Parts: sequence; C-alpha cells; structure tokens
Amino acid sequence: AGFLPSFLRIWAPGNMFREGCKTRATSSYNMCLISCMNLKSLLRAVPAMLFCATLSLTLIANAASPEASPTANTMAKHKASPGAIKARRLTVLKNQVGLTADQEAKAKPIIDTYVDDRLAAEGDRAKLVALKTKFDSDINAILTPDQQKKLLEAKSAAAEKMKAARARKAAAGESPSPSKTN
Repeated sequence: AGFLPSFLRIWAPGNMFREGCKTRATSSYNMCLISCMNLKSLLRAVPAMLFCATLSLTLIANAASPEASPTANTMAKHKASPGAIKARRLTVLKNQVGLTADQEAKAKPIIDTYVDDRLAAEGDRAKLVALKTKFDSDINAILTPDQQKKLLEAKSAAAEKMKAARARKAAAGESPSPSKTN
C-alpha cells in the first residue's frame, strides 16, 4: 500500500489498505459515488428534457401556423407559381417545335392567358376542356404545318408515357392518379 500515491489511497474502493485509512477511504469513496450517481442521473435527464422542449416547441409552432393540416402544408409546397408555369410552358413549346423569335412573341400572351384562365376556372371541368381546346387552336394558328406535326408527335409521346406510368402503378397495386388536362 505504500507504493500508491495518497490520492489513490483515498479514492480506492473499499478498504484494501491499512486499517487506519478505512474511515477516510470509505467516506471519500461514498462522496464520490454519490456525486457520480447525481451526474449519471443528470446525464440521463438532459436528453429527456431536450426532447420534451423540442417536442413542445414543434407543437406550439404547428398550432401557430395559419394552415392547420399537414396535407395543406405539403400541397402548398408543391404548387408552382403562375409565372413559373408560364415560363415552363413556353420553354417546353420552344423545345418541342423550335419556335422562331416572332412565334415566341406571339405564343407568350396565348400561354399567359391560358394559365391565368386555368387558375381562374378552379377545377370546373367544362371550362378547363374549353380552355384547352382554345389554347391548342391558338397555338396551332401561329405554327407552321411542320411544327404542328412535331407538336402532335410530342403530345402523342407524352400521352403514351402517361399511359405506361399508369399501367406500372396499377401493376404495382397503387391506385392510378386521375388524368390531367393541360
């Protein structure tokens, strides 16, 4: 026991040394054990407290948001702005048929009107079909016969792609999505 430094003799578990050190080593050991147990309890409690605080803040933030349902939240995230829709339609049309600058200038107001009117229709199926028919005829009026053929082929390819996707969904057991009218 003489070869151990004094701090190890004090903190050593139990009484492995001289009988005279028994009281001092045991009381020091007990104090250390109590403080370690408090530290362990604290270390166990801190993550639980952090979890509860995070959970309560999340609940408060959700209650304070203007949209109460999570489905409304996710639907709003995926909805593109009208300006983005208009730009995308013009870009797709340019890529499909190769619009000239003059044709692009004529197509832009047609697309703008169509997108705005579709948003105003608010899901009225009859209005949407009428808008699509008018849009197609207005766009065809500014295209050359060769471009009209390219556009028709691109629409057919898109329709086939959509049918194949629906067939894959049906084969996988999922319910197919309702058809969309552009």
